[in-house]
Amino acid sequence: MTQTQNNVIIPTCPQLVGIFMNVSNYIRKYAKTGSNKVVIIKKDNINSTHKWVEYALDIVDMSAMLMQTNNLKDKYALMDALDTAQRKKDWHYKQKNFRLQDAMRIFEAAKDCAKK
Repeated sequence: MTQTQNNVIIPTCPQLVGIFMNVSNYIRKYAKTGSNKVVIIKKDNINSTHKWVEYALDIVDMSAMLMQTNNLKDKYALMDALDTAQRKKDWHYKQKNFRLQDAMRIFEAAKDCAKK
């Protein structure tokens, strides 16, 4: 189930169970593909608020994993993934359809839910 406040969907805890990723998943998610294929999507079709929250949560998780892992190769790969996620998060923050208040409400709800 989800809660809705001001037309913003906030996930509840049961939806978050089992979606936490491990190091290799984050590395794969933010890997440079090497493809020169360009896909053009209108900025208005991207929900910058939700994407910002996704990247912010990924950054929190990857930062914690970075401190926990002892494998040097994984550390470097996580640092590259963190850099990419931070760059994408910054880009979404600058978009006109980004709503900070909604983003912070969703981010805090997801963070609190993950702790329980």
